[in-house]
Amino acid sequence: MTTNGPSPAQSSPGTASSLRMALRVVNTVLDREASGRTGFNVSRLADEVGIERSKASRTTQDLCDKGFLERGEDSTLRAGNAFFTTAASLHPGLLRRSRPLLRRMAVAHGAGARLSVRDGVQVRLLRAESGAGFAQEWQGRASLVTPCWCTGAGRALLLDHTTEEITVLLDDYELIGVGGPNAAHSAEELAAANDRDRRRGVVAAHGEFEHGVTEYAVAVRDGDGRIRAALSIVGREQDLLPREETVRTDLTAAAAALAEAFGELDAPRPR
Repeated sequence: MTTNGPSPAQSSPGTASSLRMALRVVNTVLDREASGRTGFNVSRLADEVGIERSKASRTTQDLCDKGFLERGEDSTLRAGNAFFTTAASLHPGLLRRSRPLLRRMAVAHGAGARLSVRDGVQVRLLRAESGAGFAQEWQGRASLVTPCWCTGAGRALLLDHTTEEITVLLDDYELIGVGGPNAAHSAEELAAANDRDRRRGVVAAHGEFEHGVTEYAVAVRDGDGRIRAALSIVGREQDLLPREETVRTDLTAAAAALAEAFGELDAPRPR
């Protein structure tokens, strides 16, 4: 088959360059967000990436228009829904399998059910389902970012970390004043809480992220035993405490079912 002109790649040499620049910008925003520090505005982002501010402004505006970045009220930038939707599409088996599991738990317990992963000191929400009567402000959305040290999912994702590893991870982060009344205030407190919950098999975070809110969470492991994600149920403490044993049973069963998805994702593909 012949063509009457150059290929798209040949006819638009600037496309690849623009794509590389956009990826650099998004990665720089993500790295900053994962560090836990205040996000970049356009001017500081331009300095960090090493491009003219006018070009940074055009690129970030285009990325915001497409949903890959979001601009906060203070003009700082963060990753947007389109980025996480695209990233999630790389693992369709994982998200597809998680949806009915999350939905079933959310409905059964009248709470929120979540699938999360860790990104540095942050926990990123990949999928969430909500049961009837679940408080709107706790429902969460894909791409929601929370700290790892004061959430049930975050602690579940750190269950294999030693005290020394947690200390290194949280170095230079101020834990006091972040989270709810029962949040860990040091790496040692976080490690002690995980030592307690590791024996029980399920993390129980009562009032760690917000007063009156409980989050039960379990780690989801791959075939090699590595923690790859966390499943959690979050809701009002007064509602979930009487159901604790059932919640623990359901989370453990769901994590075992979801672990099979990692086996499928990691299996060698036929050539």
